Amino acid sequence: MLNKKQLLSLLLSLGVLCCNVSLAQTAQTTQNENSGTKATESKAQNAAGNKAIYKIVNSDGTVTYTDKPASQAQPMAFDDKTLNVVNAAKAPVLPPPAPNKAKPQYRVSIVSPQPEATVRNNLGEVTISAKQTGTPKAPLFRLVFDGAPYKSNSSGLFKLKGLHRGAHTFKIELTDNTGKTLASSPTQTLYLHQASALINN
Repeated sequence: MLNKKQLLSLLLSLGVLCCNVSLAQTAQTTQNENSGTKATESKAQNAAGNKAIYKIVNSDGTVTYTDKPASQAQPMAFDDKTLNVVNAAKAPVLPPPAPNKAKPQYRVSIVSPQPEATVRNNLGEVTISAKQTGTPKAPLFRLVFDGAPYKSNSSGLFKLKGLHRGAHTFKIELTDNTGKTLASSPTQTLYLHQASALINN
């Protein structure tokens, strides 16, 4: 039989034991609550950031993709980046444009006769000469007399015979070997005088 001192000691031991048990239970409960909270937060983050996609094969063989889990749904796995990325083609490097070549400046002027000149010749002979004043030089001179092409040569010297008295117009053109006009002088007028047979008699 326990005396008072032993009984008191036993009661104190039981009280300490009960207190420790209560504290342990409280700590475990708190830990479980914290774990549950973290798991809930993790699920919420996963649901918000990486939503799962499920594949469902229907009875007719068709395939359906959904973000809602089902009994026969298979979760799909995706890479972190898409596989259909196409690298942009590099733009070709174009050569610099060629510098514009200076356009040839062909020029021609009539040396003789002078504008509005009077030529006296009973045989109707007139000499017309021209020269090039530009660069480069054209291969041919062409005389246009009274509105029609008369003759072409490389010297620029033209001798006409058998002209009738009166006013005549003329100009000199520069041409290439195909006859294309490269330059032209202004049109001039000459007056051919011939002695009258009546005056001589």
